Amino acid sequence: MHLSPNMANWLLDQAHSLRGMRRGLEKESLRIDATGQLAMTPHPPGLGAALTHPQITTDYSEALLELITPALPSIDAALQHLDDLHTFVYRHLADEQLWPHSMPCRLGQDADIPLAQYGRSNSGRMKTLYRNGLGLRYGRKMQTIAGIHYNLSFPDTFWQLRAEQLAWPGDLSSLKSRDYFSLVRNFQRHSWLLLYLYGASPAVCASFLAGKQHPLIANASGHTLYLPHATSLRMSDIGYQNHVQAGLKVSYNDLQHYVHDLDRAIRTPHPDFMALGVVSATGQRQQISGNILQIENEYYGLIRPKRSVHRGERPALALQRRGVEYVELRCVDLNPFSPRGIDTVAAHFLEVFALHMLLMESPCFQAQEHAILSENQRRVVQEGRRPGLRLLDGQGEFDFRERALALFEAMAVSAAALDRAYDEQRYGQALQAYRLRLLEPERCLSARILTQLLPEQGSFFEFAMQVANDTRTHYLQQPLAPTTLASLQDLAASSHAEQAALEASDKIDLTAYLAAYFEPPLA
Repeated sequence: MHLSPNMANWLLDQAHSLRGMRRGLEKESLRIDATGQLAMTPHPPGLGAALTHPQITTDYSEALLELITPALPSIDAALQHLDDLHTFVYRHLADEQLWPHSMPCRLGQDADIPLAQYGRSNSGRMKTLYRNGLGLRYGRKMQTIAGIHYNLSFPDTFWQLRAEQLAWPGDLSSLKSRDYFSLVRNFQRHSWLLLYLYGASPAVCASFLAGKQHPLIANASGHTLYLPHATSLRMSDIGYQNHVQAGLKVSYNDLQHYVHDLDRAIRTPHPDFMALGVVSATGQRQQISGNILQIENEYYGLIRPKRSVHRGERPALALQRRGVEYVELRCVDLNPFSPRGIDTVAAHFLEVFALHMLLMESPCFQAQEHAILSENQRRVVQEGRRPGLRLLDGQGEFDFRERALALFEAMAVSAAALDRAYDEQRYGQALQAYRLRLLEPERCLSARILTQLLPEQGSFFEFAMQVANDTRTHYLQQPLAPTTLASLQDLAASSHAEQAALEASDKIDLTAYLAAYFEPPLA
C-alpha cells in the first residue's frame, strides 16, 4: 500500500516531471423537458452533428447528451472548459434542461426511449445499430444511467525519467503500457474507496424499478427507493451491471492478453444473444452480432486503458498498434451539488489516487481476485456507510475504515509530489477533505442526498427538478467569452459538414462496412 522509500524519494525528487499531466472529462446528462419527462426532441442542430463533433455528442439515447473536454494541462482549465460547454449547450436547449443525477427518472416505457441517431453514413448507422443491440440485450432504461469519465495521462518527461530509474530496456510505449496496466490493476483492487467517496446515487426514482423485484426501501412519499447506507446504486445490480460479462474474464495483466481477450469476446457467439436474432423477423438488422460483445466498448469496467483511435479503427487494434495512451476512470457519479457534476476537490483527489496506484507494487491478478473485487463492489455500493463494514482481500476480511485510513496515509507522498509539481496545496487539501468523509460519513455525497429525500414527503424527482432548475438558471447567467463562443459555433458548423462528407463518401452497404471493420486481425 505504501510506496517503497526509494520510490517515494524518487517521486518527490522528480515531481517537476508531473507538470505535463493531461486530463479531460466526459460528462453524460439526460435532456428533460420542463415537466421532467425525458426529452423526445432530436439532438439540437445548433450543437453540431453528434457523429463528428469532438466535444458535444450523444451517448446511448438521443436525449443522453455527452460533453467532452480536450485533454488539458490543468484541472482548472478542464473544469472551465466543461463549464463553457454547459453554457453553450443551455443556449440551445429552449425550455429543456439537464437531469443532474446519475440515475434517471420518468423514462416511460423501455421502447419509448429514443436511440441516438447519427445520420446515414455507415459509421453513423453502425453506432445506432450497436445501441439497438444494447437495448435488446440489457434493456434501454439501463443505458440511460449517466456518469463522469475522467481521462488522465502522464507526460513523456515523467516516462523518460521513469525509464532511467528502471533502466528500462524497451521504448517508452512499452513502459507506458506496462505501468498503465499496473495502475489499472491497483485501481480495481482499491476501487472500493472511490465508490464510497464518489458515490452519489443512494436512491432511485420508484418508476425506474417499476415491476421489478429489488431490495430497496420506499421513503415516506413512496416515490423514492433507497438503501440507508448505499453509496452508488448506479454501480449496483440495479444499475449498469452486465451479468453476462460477469463470467467474461478479461485479463488486465498485460496489454497483449487484454486485447486478445476482448477480441475473442467479439468473435465468440453467446447463445442468449444469438437467440435474440441478429436480424429481426421483418428482415431488419437489430444488433451488430450475436457475440458476447458487439464491440469492445460493450465491455464495462470501472477503468479502461485507452488509446486515441483513427476513424474506422477498432479500439483493440489501436491499443495493440500504438500502446496505452491514457486511462479512463469511470466510477464517478454525477455530483448534484456541483452545476457541472464534479468539483475541483474531486478532480484533485482522483489524480492523487491514480498516481499512487501507478507507482504502487502491482502483482498480476490471480483467478480468485475477480470474485473478491465483485463482492467488495457489491458491499460498498449497497452499504458503504454502514459502521463496521468489512471487505475482502486474499487473506480474508478487513475493516473498511482502518484500511482506507491507512491508504490515505500512504497517498500523502503522491499528494505532496503533485503539490510540488504544480506549486500549490490543493492536492494535499483534497486528500484531507476526503479523509474527513471517512471519519464523518455524513459528509459523503450519498449521505447528503439522502438528507434531502428522507424527511417528510421529499422525493428523488422533486429534489432533482429543483437542482435542474437551479443549474439551468446558473448556466443561462454565465457569460461566454466571444472567442469561446465563436470556436464552439465553428466546431458545430464543421461537424455538420464532416458528417455530410462522410455520407457522400460511402461506396459500400452496411453489411460490407461491418465486415471490413472487423476484418483486420490482431497480430
